[in-house]
Amino acid sequence: MEFKKNSNVGSCYAEPVTLKIGITGGASAGHVVPAVAVAAELRRAGVEDLVFFGRANSIEQQLADKAGIRLAPVPSAGLQRFRSWQNAAMPLTVMRGVYAAWRAMRREKPDVVFSKGSYVSVPVGIAAWMNRVPLAIHESDHSLGLANRILARFASVLFLAEPGHELPPHLRRKAVVTGLPMRDDLADGQPERLRTRLDIPPGRPVLLIFCGSSGSQRINDAIRCQLPALTSRFAVVHICGPGNLDSKLASTPQYWQLEYLHEEMVDALWLADLVIGRAGATTLAELAALDKPAVLIPLPASVSRGDQLDNAKAYSRNAACVVVADDSRLADGRTILDACEKLLPELQQSRTRPDPDRIHQVARDIAVRTISLARAHRPSRS
Repeated sequence: MEFKKNSNVGSCYAEPVTLKIGITGGASAGHVVPAVAVAAELRRAGVEDLVFFGRANSIEQQLADKAGIRLAPVPSAGLQRFRSWQNAAMPLTVMRGVYAAWRAMRREKPDVVFSKGSYVSVPVGIAAWMNRVPLAIHESDHSLGLANRILARFASVLFLAEPGHELPPHLRRKAVVTGLPMRDDLADGQPERLRTRLDIPPGRPVLLIFCGSSGSQRINDAIRCQLPALTSRFAVVHICGPGNLDSKLASTPQYWQLEYLHEEMVDALWLADLVIGRAGATTLAELAALDKPAVLIPLPASVSRGDQLDNAKAYSRNAACVVVADDSRLADGRTILDACEKLLPELQQSRTRPDPDRIHQVARDIAVRTISLARAHRPSRS
């Protein structure tokens, strides 16, 4: 099947853009960070009036606040992929979220809504359709997630990070392959700033371990099982998630454990010679842009829809990486250590310097297309 391909759409930044644009998506940094990157390009295009539809006291509010984007609170709930009483209450929460989103949409009156996915976006996307606000949605993975499968029927355009989706004809007609928008500050990393702050001495390759905003206790435990072997080869920077620090390891040589990094995460990615992490689409796009060898530990299908398994398989075809299964063999960390040792020769290779234009291009393209969608629908809504 064929899609309209991404093209160099140029700049629409020469004239002011008097539009109001809504943004939604959340539940994880992997959904919010790309949305905020598109928002940054919208601002460069002259769009000053932005509003983020998401949950109060959430990661989307936290990152929207940092980006200076006002939040319109909308409650939402996701489907648990295991038996839980929360699933029984979910329909009521969704209905409440759709009503709250409908009221917020009537109050805010955006010209278009850009959605980055996850369950947070579902009530907002439905409310946009109910209020005849054009909706643009973006899918990061190799298959549509549940939220985007729901919203695709209401959307005016479906942006895809990857080609090859098996879509029915009515969705294929509105699909555009754009790539994945990456965090706006990814081109601005200053690795020596983080080296100085953590007092990491030169002379050893830096191993960076991170597994999303909440971390992974299973991976943390596996890493700590092999800590003596890892610290004999690497300076290990371990971002282990809130509440997951191990005080007994606080003075371990060549080991720096942190709960979370915000702005300094870009510096950490630049500083790293080797990365251990999950296989979310946003993580993989950033690793590719910075040309970082990686040990990937995708979320298993038992706790996800299997998208990270697909992502890792596709990524490993063209990148310096080793994929490690998150199963019973992970417990003692030996599979992780073996993967790191397998990638040691890659650390001797010269790496390409990141191209800032490449980093910003996808978010810029999506911003331009979103503005065009708003302008095309504006006469019919006035």
